[in-house]
Amino acid sequence: MNSLRNTAVIAAVAGALAALALNTLVSPARGVQNELVPPTSGIFTGVQYSQKLGDAFRSLASCNKGATAPANVNGSAVDGLCWIDDSGSPWVVKQYVNGGWAVTGYLDPSNSTFAGLVGGGLGTIAAAAITDLGSVAQANVTISGTTTISGFGASAPDGTVKFIRFAGALKLTNAAALAVPGGYDLTTAAGDRAVVTHLGSGNWEISQYTRANGVPVDASAVGKPDFTFADLPPLHLRGDGSAVSRATYPVLFAKLTRAQNGTRVSGNATITGIADTTGFGAGMPVEGTGIGAGCTIAGFVANTSITLNSSACVTSSGTSTVTVFKTGYGAGGDATTVGLPNCQGRMIAGRDPSGTNISSAGSGIDARAYNSFGGGQNGSIAQNQLPNVAPTITVDASTARWNTVAATGTSAQSGSSGSFGYVSSLFDGGASGGGVTNYASKPGLFAGSITAAATSINGGVTQQAINKMPPTLIADCVVRVTP
Repeated sequence: MNSLRNTAVIAAVAGALAALALNTLVSPARGVQNELVPPTSGIFTGVQYSQKLGDAFRSLASCNKGATAPANVNGSAVDGLCWIDDSGSPWVVKQYVNGGWAVTGYLDPSNSTFAGLVGGGLGTIAAAAITDLGSVAQANVTISGTTTISGFGASAPDGTVKFIRFAGALKLTNAAALAVPGGYDLTTAAGDRAVVTHLGSGNWEISQYTRANGVPVDASAVGKPDFTFADLPPLHLRGDGSAVSRATYPVLFAKLTRAQNGTRVSGNATITGIADTTGFGAGMPVEGTGIGAGCTIAGFVANTSITLNSSACVTSSGTSTVTVFKTGYGAGGDATTVGLPNCQGRMIAGRDPSGTNISSAGSGIDARAYNSFGGGQNGSIAQNQLPNVAPTITVDASTARWNTVAATGTSAQSGSSGSFGYVSSLFDGGASGGGVTNYASKPGLFAGSITAAATSINGGVTQQAINKMPPTLIADCVVRVTP
């Protein structure tokens, strides 16, 4: 008896499969929402039972395509049940999840294409040192809180893309685990958005970052110096040397400073292991772990070390980040600010690392250093800046009138007139030195010429150059190029 029953069941299943195959071959694609669970009671012929199995298979094959939601698992929907909603165009692919229908994609019947859904709702996660984005199912995630983030975890599949919105201000630490555009730490603001991609092994990259205020992530420290409009354009500040908040302008802060590792020894003013000293100059403030307040650069060895203005500046030993403020703290600034370049009344000159074109001796400007300034609008000429010359002076006496010289008895040397006499010499030295001798004292013209040689004017001093440098500020001259 059992053998006959088993044979009947096998025949019914075989018949259902055959009917399904035949229906697939001869019928156009169509959606059905038949009961998926075969009956467990009642009397059916083999053909009837196979038909019910075929209807169930057709419903599964068509993803329960129809204009209304299927409820065909014993009269209801169950988690994971598939449905193609064809009530509109494109068709919407849905799946039943915990009492609701989640959209998983779209089908376009006009060109037989599928469009996957990116999103799946909105997720939220609190900021943490490692903010595990893989623990959030949604592609659109809001990160709340202000904790500094150094990575997004390794639990998400490789290639996962997340669309992030930040609810507040926090720091994204640039590192291998979190590659930030520009290569420096980035401070977020409420409403900022980012697109991040998991590269594998817990390493993520920020491929796009959009600020809520529209400021680009990578901004130049100094813009064009020329500006003639009545008001500043949006997102610009005047280059007036003022102090601005580091927290308000984090990108500008990163551009106007240079942060790199350095090794310090307590009580030693020299910090070694400084890889890049480009643009450094005396007087630039320096900050970092184990470095006291008010410390500045006194000197440096190119791409090797910097020396601070006092050995008391270094209060502990170790290797850590050393930050140099290329434009200082700004007028009236402090440890919370960074200075703007001061272009007021100054020409802009390109930085000259070799000092060939602008020498500090002639201008008072360290042309190697960013934001160095000097020169002057006015200046006094010193004696050693006057020309040193040895001219020859010639006087044509033929056109010169000589007045009568009245000699007293004591001054007259000799002559035919006791009243006047004559002058023996018009020049010191008489005939041997002056060139005019025994000329009668009377009005008249002298027919010869007088020549005297001067040894020098302004002699006996070491000549110095005149400073011709106008008020000048040093900045890098750059050329924008495209590949």
